[in-house]
Order: sequence, then structure tokens, then C-alpha cells
Amino acid sequence: MTIKVILVPVTATESGALKCAFALGRRFDAHVMALHVRADPRNAMPYMGEGMSGIVLQEILAAAERDAVTRARNARALFDAAVADGKIRVREHPAPGFSTSWHEEVGREDEIVAKLARLSDIIVVGSQGSQASAAVGLMMEAALLLSGRPVLVAPPGGVETFGGKVAIAWNGSAEASRAVAAAMPFLEAAESIFILVAGEGDEPSNAAAALQQYLTWHGLSAEAILLHPGPEGIGSALLTEAKSRSADLLVMGAYTHNRFRQMIFGGVTRHILTEAGLPVLTAH
Repeated sequence: MTIKVILVPVTATESGALKCAFALGRRFDAHVMALHVRADPRNAMPYMGEGMSGIVLQEILAAAERDAVTRARNARALFDAAVADGKIRVREHPAPGFSTSWHEEVGREDEIVAKLARLSDIIVVGSQGSQASAAVGLMMEAALLLSGRPVLVAPPGGVETFGGKVAIAWNGSAEASRAVAAAMPFLEAAESIFILVAGEGDEPSNAAAALQQYLTWHGLSAEAILLHPGPEGIGSALLTEAKSRSADLLVMGAYTHNRFRQMIFGGVTRHILTEAGLPVLTAH
């Protein structure tokens, strides 16, 4: 996989994703499309119109529009500051080398991100931890489930260097396989690679050995580590092991079990995307 086009949704308050996206762009001589989606207040009309007078509705819409404009202005200010600090070239048309551009759309963020992401090589989104809003959650899930592209989830605050020590959460699923394929540019440059598998018996060890052999064909060496999760669950065990190995990138498949079941009962994907303190490269 070659990384040449990076999409990064930009919010008014969180610049961690932008920092990671620019780090990727610089590393791979890629173009970073910074996107801010302004909410259209009219989309909320069916939910708040009943029982309200026309004047009240107009006042609510006007206030929501002013808030959207302010958020867009603040997001653009974050982008301009990062561009100035990094002395990054702003370009609207394809050209060799690292560059960026600003795009602003009006509508539903999840729908717009999913559509534009289909013509990018990777999407970088910011994790706001367990405090993430419902809108952020919808956007992240749209990027994962509807774009067909890998997603890099940046930790709060972002990081400028990562990928020296890579941990792979491996369970043999199609989703994990896509994540490994997407991570190849990172794996090929990594100082060390760890394969983390969880479970009992021969199956996890055999799965790790198979991935080790696959990576060997690519000229890569990896250490296999068998985890025995306790009551804290697989997600916590994965993060604890990655931290103990000083990993600075975690590669994993997303929603390898039914997404709606995980929404109700929790799951490895949701735990890691909200709790990880390191970048997570994931795919569905």
C-alpha cells in the first residue's frame, strides 16, 4: 500500500489528528486533505419543530448557525497555525512532495467523511477518549465501516513520531488481515514488531506462527506474544502489553464481531478506540 492521500477531519477543539496527519504526510511525501464539516441546523428541524412557534424556531436556527460558523472559524485557525508552524505548502492540485489543503463542507459529518474518504489512502481521526461526543462516534464509525479505507486513530493531543515499535493484535480475522496489509508501510520501517494473540490451546499460537511466516516472506521479523486476559478483558490486556513493550503503534481489525452487539455489551474495538494512549491503525 502506498500512502499519498490522507484525509483528516478537523474539529474546532482537537488538533491531535491534524498533528498525526501532518506527521504522516511529511513521512510519506503525501498530500493531507484537512476537512471541516459544518452542521446544517435544518437537519434537526424534524426533531425540534413540533410545538414550537416559527419565531422560536428561527431563533434556534440562527443561534445554531452562528455556533457552526464559530466552530468552522476556530477549526480553520487551528489548521492555519499548524501549517505556519510546520512551514507546510498549501496546494489544491496534485504535485510531488508533502502538501496540504483546506476543505469545508456543510451537512452530516459522518456521511461527508465516508464519501470523501473513499478516494484517500488513509483517514486520520482524533480520539477524545470516553468523553467523545455522539457525533464524533458516528463520524469515526462511518470512516471505519463505510469508507473501505484504513483509519488511524490519533491519541488525544496527537504525536509527531510513531511506528518504531509496532504491536499487531492478531486473531486471524479478515478485518485484522486488512489492517496488517494497510500497516505494511509502517511494518517495513519498524525497528521491532510484536504479534499479540489471546486465548488458550494451540489455535492462538498457530495463528501467530502463520502471521510470523507471512511477515518473513516480506523480509520482516516479528516476536509472538501469547496473552491470557483476566477479568479486565482482551482490550485492556492488549493495551497493557503494548505499553509494556513501549509500542508506539497498535495495528488491529475493527469490529470483528457484530458491531451492534459491541455497542450494547461493549467490546475490544470500542475499548481500545476510547482508551488507547497510542496511535491505532485499524480497518474493517
